[in-house]
Amino acid sequence: MTRTRVIHACFTAAAAGVLAAVVRVLIRPAAALPRWDLLGCLALTVAGLVGALVCLRRGPVPRAAGAASSRFWWPARNDGWSVAGLWAAAVPVGLFLYGALAYSPEAARITEAGGGVRAVSVRTVLSAEYVRQKHSGHYEVVARVAVPFDAGTRSERAAFTSERRTERGDRVWALFAPASAELGVLVDSDRDDLRAKAGGAAPGGVLAVVLVAAGLALCLGTVFGGFSRASRGLRRPLKKGWCRAAPVTVQSVAVTEDSTKGYQGVVSRRLRPVLKLEGAGGEHLDVLLDPVIDPSHLSREINGLPARLYWEQRAAEHPGPLRARAMVVLEGQRCLRGDLTAGRASDRPEGTAVPAAASLPEGDRLRAIRTYPAWDPKLHAEGLWWVMTGVLALGVVAFGVGRWVSFGLGVAAFGVLFMARLVMNDSRTRYLKGFLPEPEPEPAGDPARQGPR
Repeated sequence: MTRTRVIHACFTAAAAGVLAAVVRVLIRPAAALPRWDLLGCLALTVAGLVGALVCLRRGPVPRAAGAASSRFWWPARNDGWSVAGLWAAAVPVGLFLYGALAYSPEAARITEAGGGVRAVSVRTVLSAEYVRQKHSGHYEVVARVAVPFDAGTRSERAAFTSERRTERGDRVWALFAPASAELGVLVDSDRDDLRAKAGGAAPGGVLAVVLVAAGLALCLGTVFGGFSRASRGLRRPLKKGWCRAAPVTVQSVAVTEDSTKGYQGVVSRRLRPVLKLEGAGGEHLDVLLDPVIDPSHLSREINGLPARLYWEQRAAEHPGPLRARAMVVLEGQRCLRGDLTAGRASDRPEGTAVPAAASLPEGDRLRAIRTYPAWDPKLHAEGLWWVMTGVLALGVVAFGVGRWVSFGLGVAAFGVLFMARLVMNDSRTRYLKGFLPEPEPEPAGDPARQGPR
């Protein structure tokens, strides 16, 4: 368990580095490149990832003595919270791009010469073009503004954007050094944008976008991942009185290929752990579990234990094999949810009807068995290398490589997160393949399989 704690500490350090970079960009988005402050934050993230990889290099981490449990059904939440995490990852990537591209050499020179942001008046509007966007619009304005330099007020030509029509005499904001007219002037209708270019904090609009993105990530995780209690897997069928129950015994935990027909008849196949059950009448039943559940760990926990099986009732005249939502309740109020599969109607268990209720007879205190695969280089190392690739891409952005290259690296840094998830899912599939039974060898000398001489 010491190595497990070290790996978790490494991940905490990596996350802290990303969070520190986000805070640093919000405090000071515009700074000279390379951004050594952001590179320092990324160095902490890289150190955390390297530490985790070093721990994994020593081999699989030993498991705890027993499986943990949770009041919430954790496998069903994985995809929702993974989507939320990918959405939230757009925040640091976007802020890195913002921090790398917000720097203005002109603004830096004006600030070093003692410049600041002051209001100036518009003398003449040379052009004002309204640019319509999908849900809003703005004006692209070119005007002459009166700038009060120490040597006297000068009329300076400036281009800026404005949310409203600009007319003669309107007040706008200008960044200039009163004693250095030769450095020119930067004009904007938004005071906060100019302050950010002069080394101030990020504008309120940027902070609002960050907060909205974080809130949406939380909403996505809640809506699609949720906090569903483990005991609510059959909530609707239970309320309708459509559930049946039967005593069973857990025979083994294996892995099988699950084939499901989806949209337009497309058949998808994936490996899933399967719970082998035996009913009181000798029926052989299978409950397909979520692929994230580790079959070897679960097998040591529940093999040979008595249990009670609940499943959603289907019409007796249903012609095909039974496939219904199910819940296996074991001793200690532990449970597993999955899909019950059995033969055709004549082979299905009869069971007893469960009275209509808001929850299972065991109540709402059931706990889902948690059997995450142990930290293993075969399962996790490749995905972590992809994550580190994305972090290094952001490091290149912080060095300052131009607008378009920075944008491309930012897209790549975000894209490798999808690659990391794909390769880890592929690693999990290869892991489950190791539990499939070996194919029976063909009999030697079988005449039916020998070709013509």
